[in-house]
Amino acid sequence: MSGGTIEKIRAVETPEGTFTIRLIHDDLESIYPGMVRYTVDILCGKEPVATYAVNSYEVPPGSLVDTREAAEVLFSRVAHDVASRPHTYVRPRHLTRPLPGSGAYDVVILQGSPRQFGNSARIASWCSDEAARAGFSSRVFFLHELDIRPCIGCYACYNFGYCPIDDDMPGIVRALESASVIVVCTPVYTGTVPAGLKAVIDRCQWLHAREKVLGREVHARGLLVAVAGQRGSEPFVCITRVVGMFMGNLGIRPAAPVLIDDLDRARDVGKVKGAEDDVRAALRALLAPRDEG
Repeated sequence: MSGGTIEKIRAVETPEGTFTIRLIHDDLESIYPGMVRYTVDILCGKEPVATYAVNSYEVPPGSLVDTREAAEVLFSRVAHDVASRPHTYVRPRHLTRPLPGSGAYDVVILQGSPRQFGNSARIASWCSDEAARAGFSSRVFFLHELDIRPCIGCYACYNFGYCPIDDDMPGIVRALESASVIVVCTPVYTGTVPAGLKAVIDRCQWLHAREKVLGREVHARGLLVAVAGQRGSEPFVCITRVVGMFMGNLGIRPAAPVLIDDLDRARDVGKVKGAEDDVRAALRALLAPRDEG
């Protein structure tokens, strides 16, 4: 995986064969200022069998050891472990969880409201129906029904391109990575997106890491459809910025958002004149073939 500079090599002779342990330095300055990663690779003969890594953003400010020192400790401990238990390193050890093999859709819809039959859910159904009419596959993710834990800022995803948190996020990342269009349907909660949607947005830092570390770029157009109880544009100021930064971070090309206000009075978005037509037209424009010339 690593294409960096080999800084240290140690050969370990065991009854199971010769193991080679390498400490490799990678400069990740292009991702974050001052980010470096140290990788410890283990080879049995010529076959890679395990990889460990630590990066400078994992190590908190003020730590007793810096990243280089942590990498040296990791290198020494791995060498000792290989010498002590060589039989456990004869075959490849998979330290990462791959994304699901299935779960790719043309249109991915993130339904951010915890209200299963609320206005955002209705809008999501319009989007799913419009995708089907155009002959595209789609998936609505009802985020409140999923186990999505908050991002803990560990930066481990910049080591191997995967997140160590064990929850339902891999299916969302798989879908987003393969989508042509990504739709965010959300109400305004205290000026911004609901907590469940914000957790997904934060955890998509994992997808950002996959783009930067593994080159798995997102090639999607994006659409925000937001509803607010209050009248006017003010309730949408923060929400458009949050979702816009989410899309920008992943290289998703956003279309003009569809913003529907005054729902405290209207109550039902289905009764707001022109709302359904506007949503369907916005998505239809993203699904239409584009002239690449």
